[in-house]
Amino acid sequence: MYILLARHGQTEDNVRGIIQGHKDTPLNDHGRLESSRLAERLRKFEIFEAHSSPLSRARETAEIVLQHHPDLTLTLADGLKERGLGSLEGRRREKGEKVPADAESVNSLAARSKAWFDSFLALHKPKGPLPSSSPFKHFRRSSHHHPTDQPVPEPIILVVSHGAWLGSFLSLVLSSAYRFGLASHVDPRLPCYNTSLMVLRCKWVDGKWKGSVDDWGDIKHLEDMMDEEVKEVTDDVR
Repeated sequence: MYILLARHGQTEDNVRGIIQGHKDTPLNDHGRLESSRLAERLRKFEIFEAHSSPLSRARETAEIVLQHHPDLTLTLADGLKERGLGSLEGRRREKGEKVPADAESVNSLAARSKAWFDSFLALHKPKGPLPSSSPFKHFRRSSHHHPTDQPVPEPIILVVSHGAWLGSFLSLVLSSAYRFGLASHVDPRLPCYNTSLMVLRCKWVDGKWKGSVDDWGDIKHLEDMMDEEVKEVTDDVR
């Protein structure tokens, strides 16, 4: 199966450099436009199911994408929420300011993400062989394609989350916890802009899940709008 993981669209707090964390902020008009661009890009794919952080900026992004997939029900999961940043939330971070003691730790965020992903994978354990053809022949920026040896594409699942969560999740799936591969054309140093895409392929092989990161930081749908994009992921506090 393929998992399309998207960051939510822009919010006014993104524009102002305000840390959101668990603070529930809606999309602004530009964020809705970004989400509509993402929706148009994904409308040709047959999405099997959709999951989102319950925070409104992620939920609304997912709902906009699902306007082209009206038969799907959106599943909300606390495991997909942004890293909680405690007393940093709702304001700008001062220069040199350290992560406060009441913030969710990096290890806690990774554990929460892993718990969500383990549960997700367990629920999607196949009862029989999965089809092996790729629905993304014209999706990637590179010329790399997966071989097509069956006419039925693999299931596609949409997941909408947040910048710091996605950065942590990328590190997690590449770590010894999963040992997923990184496709040769993927640059994990690319920034995670609003509505950027991460593409994860998961394969059930010899009784366990194996996978690869087939794309990261993909903003092809925003190429003509980048002058208006916020270049900083404020909540990605180190």
